[in-house]
Amino acid sequence: MINVKFLNKIKIEKVIENIIYAFAFFLPLQTRWIIKEGILSGGVWEYGTYSLYYTDIILICLLITVGWQFLKKRSVAIKAGSAIENKYFIIFLGIFLLSSFFSIFVATDKMLAGYIFLRLLSGVFILWAITSIEFNKLYLLLSFISGATLQAVLGIWQFLSQTSFGSKWLGLALHNPFDLGVSVIETLNGERWLRAYGGMDHPNVLGGMLVISLLLLLLLIAQKNIWKLEIGNFKLKYLLFTVYFLLLTSLFFTFSRGAWAALLCGIIFLLTIFLITKRLFLQKGLFMILLSGGVLIFVLFNLYSDLTLTRLSKDTRLEIKSFEERVDSYGDFKKIIKGNWLIGTGLGNYGLSLFNIYPGQSVWRYQPVHNVFLLVWGEIGVVGFLGWLGFLGWLGYHLFNKKNHYGTAILMSLVILMVSDHWPWSIHFGVLFFWFILGVILILDQEKSKVSAYLQNIKNKL
Repeated sequence: MINVKFLNKIKIEKVIENIIYAFAFFLPLQTRWIIKEGILSGGVWEYGTYSLYYTDIILICLLITVGWQFLKKRSVAIKAGSAIENKYFIIFLGIFLLSSFFSIFVATDKMLAGYIFLRLLSGVFILWAITSIEFNKLYLLLSFISGATLQAVLGIWQFLSQTSFGSKWLGLALHNPFDLGVSVIETLNGERWLRAYGGMDHPNVLGGMLVISLLLLLLLIAQKNIWKLEIGNFKLKYLLFTVYFLLLTSLFFTFSRGAWAALLCGIIFLLTIFLITKRLFLQKGLFMILLSGGVLIFVLFNLYSDLTLTRLSKDTRLEIKSFEERVDSYGDFKKIIKGNWLIGTGLGNYGLSLFNIYPGQSVWRYQPVHNVFLLVWGEIGVVGFLGWLGFLGWLGYHLFNKKNHYGTAILMSLVILMVSDHWPWSIHFGVLFFWFILGVILILDQEKSKVSAYLQNIKNKL
């Protein structure tokens, strides 16, 4: 039984804050309880697996505490003028969610579609919580970047040692570079180099998370007060620079071309904006960061030039195979969308539709198309797809109109990641990560004037 008197005594607002910080920190953790393993064509099909993740438990705790706060005060601390109160935001998001819900009824596996819809609602709940509940946004960013840094260190170790270890309690899978199905770089002489996974399902997923973490870190380093902030006699900026180098090194070791392109796109946009607006201090700080990062990339490229050039070329066996699989996935999409363009195949049922077209093949054949936008259309139909485009289009307009330049850069990088892969839509971490980051970039313009104040407050306490 829940001790109601105890709940009445504690500060629910503080509990909610700490739960949000915990979620941000543990978001990359892939620890889970597999409820039911997905099986397709005689093999394990991850996209049809039912799991309860550690982050799901944190979200359940957040939902309970927010619900208790609502019952206790008949309201929660919703900030006035929140972006999610905009009518266009509500309309486009409503169209998208309604289409996603109705896709359950046209799905071949309705239970799977319902499970995926609950996961989608979890992501939207995260977006609401971040944009609507009062808490220290600096602590949120530091919590997320700290969790990402641990993944970066693990990824660096995996690549340098060319090994990994499995742990069900940490959500880590064993990756052997000599096993089929493991993401590696194969050189012309037949050497197989393990790419950095961290604790993620794929190096591309780790790369995508590191790109967003780097852009958020640039936001912190660019603050004027960060250059003067000290912990004892140690300047905080040196710690942030160390984290920056770790994140960038790990991103390099993922050898994720899509992630590299996403980071480059975000940085070019920021440089262009700072040059146009003549924000000299931020421009100077950004150039210092980028210059040091450029030196690091130059050194890494010279050390591993053969691997980098192999990854950027299409001349080796695995790179040719990877390119052909992506091209084939677009061909599969054309066949699926031909008969499902209006209502879609149903959430999470894209692979089952592929199975109906190509029965009896290897389970690896039934993967989503490597493009989130096409996958959304394929699963929830054209109406939901238009709602999705409208939602992202409004978000981009809102960020740019509010001069939220870092938020705009992050959204652009997210779009590059979504165009080049399917993981922000098809896997558990990708969905929660996507909506979490949308919430973060929406509060950047509301809180940009407070970030320096947060830093000054920390300085005063030290």
